[in-house]
Amino acid sequence: MTDSLEIILRKGPASPDVLIELSNLHYISVSKPPEISGCFIDAISLIHLQKTPRPWPGDAAGRVRRCDGLPELAWLRVLGPTEADVMASIVTVCTAVSDDKASTDTTR
Repeated sequence: MTDSLEIILRKGPASPDVLIELSNLHYISVSKPPEISGCFIDAISLIHLQKTPRPWPGDAAGRVRRCDGLPELAWLRVLGPTEADVMASIVTVCTAVSDDKASTDTTR
């Protein structure tokens, strides 16, 4: 069994939802203010972290200890009222029509 995290980005019923699934987690940090149940995103980035000996960005240092057996990683950063830093070896991104749009779609 692998560990994973799913993040769903929803703009509204007129736009498709985006699902980001990160699997084989190596680092995760989430900070969320208690008064926000759903929130907006100020910025989002996905950075490729290569195997050693290639350097990583300075902000990545200290989150994961680098060693010879560590695979290449993807580093997802989400900034807003809720902030998340996640490093994983597998990233899957999918889009789907939101349930809201499907429930109001009369063209079926």
